[in-house]
Amino acid sequence: MLSEGLLFKEDVILTWMRERFLRNLMSDASAMKSDLKASLSRLQLNPYYTFPALALVEPTVHFEDEHEKIIYLEQIRDFLQKKMNESSVVFVDEEGRVGMLFSWVSKEPIKTIQTMLKEQYRQPFNIGVGKPCSHLYDIVHSYRQAARALQYKFYSGTGKIIYYSELGRYESLHHYPSDKEKELFDAYKAAETTAEIEQSVQFFYDVLLQKGPLDTQSVYDVTVRLLVGIEKRVLSEAEHVSTYDRFDVMSIVKLATLEEIKHYVIHFLIGLKEVLTHSQKESHRSIIKKSIHHMEQECQYVSLQSVAQKVYMTPTYLSLLFKMNTGKTFIEHLTDIRMDKAKDMLKSTHYKNYEVAEKVGYQDPRYFSQIFKKKVGLSPSEYRESIGK
Repeated sequence: MLSEGLLFKEDVILTWMRERFLRNLMSDASAMKSDLKASLSRLQLNPYYTFPALALVEPTVHFEDEHEKIIYLEQIRDFLQKKMNESSVVFVDEEGRVGMLFSWVSKEPIKTIQTMLKEQYRQPFNIGVGKPCSHLYDIVHSYRQAARALQYKFYSGTGKIIYYSELGRYESLHHYPSDKEKELFDAYKAAETTAEIEQSVQFFYDVLLQKGPLDTQSVYDVTVRLLVGIEKRVLSEAEHVSTYDRFDVMSIVKLATLEEIKHYVIHFLIGLKEVLTHSQKESHRSIIKKSIHHMEQECQYVSLQSVAQKVYMTPTYLSLLFKMNTGKTFIEHLTDIRMDKAKDMLKSTHYKNYEVAEKVGYQDPRYFSQIFKKKVGLSPSEYRESIGK
């Protein structure tokens, strides 16, 4: 009778032999066609399947240590083998996933298996399921399909069961959408909240994928090019570049899903917004300064339209900038300038009140007197008398 130690050793060897055999089976089952069932029987594995199919289980947890990862996968393998019926086989493949070989008639328990895994290991699991085969020696096709299905988690997100039979074809990207990058940048510049930045990024990817999902490499490529393009646009407009977190290409390619990529882009743009905002504030100050200079030099004939034309802005936007940066409207600021000039003339010249009114831009002397008294507290004549005393 074998001792417990030898039994354990034989059990370990049998497990190792099964893993090796199943990995080879997933590589090229046709090469084993002649003695496939006999080999399975010798390894105490079920040789009979009704439409055999392959599912791959992928943990969402990441390991820095490879040995720790292997131990974790073997624990999952042993757990699943106990939970599944004896006709199914569980193994660890060479890509760090747990494979499940089963008969397609019993595919329904896959949902139950996913739930059990989540409860046992306190984390979601991705499961890719290949199409059923007519013969066991064609199982390599189902295996590759399961692997392909797992890649679709890029779009579906983590913790999902993805059936290869339900996947559509990937679309091809023929050219980079430069016009959509410009639209995103314009929306980004105008954005005043994080929510508005999120909406502009979401819109970019919605348009990118409107004809269907692209192959993942194209999405990574577009994302890197987008970030480079937006960064260049921001820096070209910035007079002063403040510190910000630059994007890292290697960090992007490690992102597993489209949602993670969007989140990364949004986070980067929020950080870069500080550079753009600072630049916009500096630019706005310069515009306001130039506008006030024109208003002071030409207050007799100046208008919102004429100043806006000189600083290359629309009247509406210039008016908005005045309110945002000075707390006053354009007209309020112009009125203050005109009243200051009127006070200087009343102090130092012998112009009549109607002449002062005309020289500071008021054709109606009565209206000028009303505005002057409202701003200064005295009529033009009373002001002149108070200065003379």
